[in-house]
Amino acid sequence: MVSTSPATSADVAAALSAVSSLVGRRSVVLDGVDYGSGCAALARAAFARAGRALPADAKDAAALHALARARGALTTSRTPLAGDLIFLADRPGGPPAHVGIVTRSEADGTAVMLHRTRFGVLRLRVNLAYPSLPSDPATGKHVNDALLVDGRSEPAGKLVVGVSDLLRRAASPRPTTAGPPQQPRPTKG
Repeated sequence: MVSTSPATSADVAAALSAVSSLVGRRSVVLDGVDYGSGCAALARAAFARAGRALPADAKDAAALHALARARGALTTSRTPLAGDLIFLADRPGGPPAHVGIVTRSEADGTAVMLHRTRFGVLRLRVNLAYPSLPSDPATGKHVNDALLVDGRSEPAGKLVVGVSDLLRRAASPRPTTAGPPQQPRPTKG
């Protein structure tokens, strides 16, 4: 069952704390619930901990990306904030193949996200202001971790295909004077 009540920012913080406790672990298990072995397991665990269980068919990055798009919660052009989902392709310009959740956003726009890999839950730095660079050219600060793509090292920012505030949006207070909710428009795709 999918919750329709909004989560609070405290719920989001608790969710991020819970998934952060999984860094270094291979399995995504919270409160005795095993969320699976794929990258979307971490997102499902965070949403469940925040009281916002995802639909049963949101089992992988592509399905989560489609859900975010259908709910109008997807962009490629803003600085990711704590609680946002970041979607990555497995090659530059590819479709969404991987998803992680932002646990911290730094002042320079670098997002620290958690993602589930075959090695377990790991941290990854991503900066959309310098997607193709490992370091900020002005300060030299490391802003994009490297990911292996076809045997080559690529800055993580170069693989980002979307950012979604789906979890934080659920935590935002709902307006009390708004009209009826609008149905999402079908997208071509």
